[in-house]
Amino acid sequence: MSIPKTLQIFLPQGTPSGIRIAELTTRIVQAVACPRTGLDELFQRHESKHVATYFLLGGSDGDAKPEAYIGQTEDLVGRLKSHDANKEFWHTVVFWISRTHSFTQAHIRWLEWKSIAAAKEANRYNITNGNGGSEPFATEAMLADLDEIYETGSILLEALGHPLFRPFVERKAKGGSPDGETEWFLRGPDASAKGIYTSDGFVVFADSSCRKEVVPSAQGTFVTNKREQLLASGILKDDGNHLIFTEDTPFNSPSGAAMVVLGRTANGWLEWKNSNGVQIDQIRKKAEQEGLYE
Repeated sequence: MSIPKTLQIFLPQGTPSGIRIAELTTRIVQAVACPRTGLDELFQRHESKHVATYFLLGGSDGDAKPEAYIGQTEDLVGRLKSHDANKEFWHTVVFWISRTHSFTQAHIRWLEWKSIAAAKEANRYNITNGNGGSEPFATEAMLADLDEIYETGSILLEALGHPLFRPFVERKAKGGSPDGETEWFLRGPDASAKGIYTSDGFVVFADSSCRKEVVPSAQGTFVTNKREQLLASGILKDDGNHLIFTEDTPFNSPSGAAMVVLGRTANGWLEWKNSNGVQIDQIRKKAEQEGLYE
C-alpha cells in the first residue's frame, strides 16, 4: 500500500510555465523542470551547478508517442548547451539532484542506467538512447540509497507531468490480467479487442485486432489519420487480414479506441462491454445513481 507523502513545488519565477523545483519534504532529492526557452535563466541558478541525471522530453506532433533522452553529467550547463545546439525534439528538461550535494558519479551513472531500463520497459515514450549498457557497480549500501533515490525521483518526475516509468497497464504477471481492473471487450466484423479504462484514458491491449478496411464515410477522418499514425510508428501492424496492436495503446476516450478498432465512427461508451455484455455507459449510469460519481 502506498504511503501518503507531502510534495512541494517551488516556482522561483512565480509561474508554473517557468522553472519548477519539486521535492518530497522529508527527502534530499529534488527534481528541477525547465522549458527549453528558459535555459538562460536556469544557468544562473545554483541547481544547474550540481551533478545530475537528466531527462530531455518532447517529440513532434506526428509522433504516436512522446520522446525522451536520458543522460547524466557532472557539467549540466555544458551538456544542456550541447543538446540545445544538436537535439531538435525536446522542449523540456527535468533533472535530479541532491540538495546536500551528495550525488557522485557513481550515483548518477546508476540512476541513468536504471532510468533507461525502466523507461524502455514501461514503453510510454520512445527512448532515443541506444543500448543502456550493463548495470554499473555499486556497493550493497549504496544500492539501498539508490533504490530510494530512484523511487523519489520517479514520484517527482511524474508529479511534474512525466510518468516515464509507469506502464499504461499494471499486470499481476507478464501476460496476465490487470490487477483489480474491469476488462472491456469489443467485437465487430473482422475485429476483436480488449482493454481497460484508466486514469490515462482507454487503453487497448496488445494483440487486439482491428478491421482492416475503413468504411467510406470515415475516410479522411480521425479514424484514418490515427491509424496511419499508429501504422507508421509500428504500434499497429498489418498481418494481411487485420491490423494488430503490437503494444498496449492509450486513447483519450473509449470512442476513439472503438473507432480505430472498428474502422468507422462509433460511440465507445456503448460499444465496449464487460464479460457479462454490459456497456461502459450502463455501468457509469449505475454508479452515478448509487452516488459513486458526483
